[in-house]
Amino acid sequence: MSVHLLQTATSALLKDPTASLGDVAKAAGVGRTTLHKRFPTRTALIRAIANDALDLVESVLSQVDFGADDAIEDLVTRLVALGPRVEFLMRFPGLERDVEVHARILTLDQPVLDLITRLQGTRLRRDLPAWWILHTLYGGLFNAWEAIVAGRLAPLDAPRFVLTTVFEGVRNDVRAVDRP
Repeated sequence: MSVHLLQTATSALLKDPTASLGDVAKAAGVGRTTLHKRFPTRTALIRAIANDALDLVESVLSQVDFGADDAIEDLVTRLVALGPRVEFLMRFPGLERDVEVHARILTLDQPVLDLITRLQGTRLRRDLPAWWILHTLYGGLFNAWEAIVAGRLAPLDAPRFVLTTVFEGVRNDVRAVDRP
């Protein structure tokens, strides 16, 4: 029940960030008391959803060979497959104020930042900060998840869209950018 409950709670809170525990319980088909026993407060539920998503990201990161030439492609393909359960980390208001969750996000960002830094000057532009490219990558993932949910993008096409945007938008060819 807990995975189903977290998935349902994620969907309910993404649809309505102000949803109460009662609203989440109703969406999950459980009683409010049952939900309340597992998550005594709304904050506890939100933290559990965030940590579940972070566990998923951590699992993906452990499967990626960051030294491989195709590491970024492998990473994006794996992250796209996680969908809304990880989208929650980018969309839910206030998560950045949760010190524990925020620290975990920064820790999980580090290998991706290191990968981006390694690729700068070869596959990615060197004149943009690595953090900017990281956020561009995350923005692409967010857009892909939104487009998949809306039925505008096939899940199998999403990694190509994200990667094309990152590589073509931040590629190592300064001549491709019109300077003001």
